[in-house]
Amino acid sequence: MSMSVLGPLRLSVNGVDVTPTAPKQMQVLALMALNEGQVVTASSFVDELWAECPPRSAKTTLQTYILHLRKLISKAFKDESPVVRDILLTRQGGYLLRLPMAPFDLRQFNEFSTEGRIALSQGDPFRGSQLLRKALSFWQGPALVDVPTGSILGPKVRGLQAEHQIALECRIEADLQMGRYDDAIGDLVTLTAQQPLNENIHDQYMRALHLAGRRSEALGTFHRLRKNLMDDLGLEPSEQVQRTQRVILSSESSREDGAARNWWAPWAPDRHHGPSAA
Repeated sequence: MSMSVLGPLRLSVNGVDVTPTAPKQMQVLALMALNEGQVVTASSFVDELWAECPPRSAKTTLQTYILHLRKLISKAFKDESPVVRDILLTRQGGYLLRLPMAPFDLRQFNEFSTEGRIALSQGDPFRGSQLLRKALSFWQGPALVDVPTGSILGPKVRGLQAEHQIALECRIEADLQMGRYDDAIGDLVTLTAQQPLNENIHDQYMRALHLAGRRSEALGTFHRLRKNLMDDLGLEPSEQVQRTQRVILSSESSREDGAARNWWAPWAPDRHHGPSAA
């Protein structure tokens, strides 16, 4: 059995895809998956599925959705009902999805991402990069890309995308600390275009360009960021970004600038500068 939410929603049993196709049933499964191992209350399901206009039959309809999911799983297990009851459980006031031994991409992403960020913070960028690359490999697109989201799922999905962004920025930071400037630039040229107000990735891009011997491009990146911030928000770049600019301006060399290589010293994996579009 396996569960995936980091991309399209997928639930498979014995190699058989048992993902529901009806939108509301997909919402039910997705909400339980994101709360795997915890009870999701009936009221949370109702809020997610029908917002402020639930039908009178909302709880009965929810029970029907749960029954349908159990039938899908049971069929793939060849009607091993005890197994099904251990996976999708009824609890007081709600329902619970339990996948203790099953491959689950969200759980795996969280484990590798956490370990990678710890390794990076402890001064081991090589191990940090390896673990973070593994974490990011579980993503097959935007989280729950094929599932409609309501007032409960929506914020959770945005939170997942933010976690993906943090892991990606940490992996890029690890590459910078190892001197893999060209690898970092390859990612950052796209990220800065997609997120013109994200100061942290622009700061990384400036450092990568400068250390790769592209000083003028690094300074041009600063000026583009400053213009975007002033035009959209009326703000100057953060002190960290301005500090990076000053280091670049005062450096006569790039690849041979030992001080520049240590710009990341005050940086921490959970630190971000300014507006960030996840």
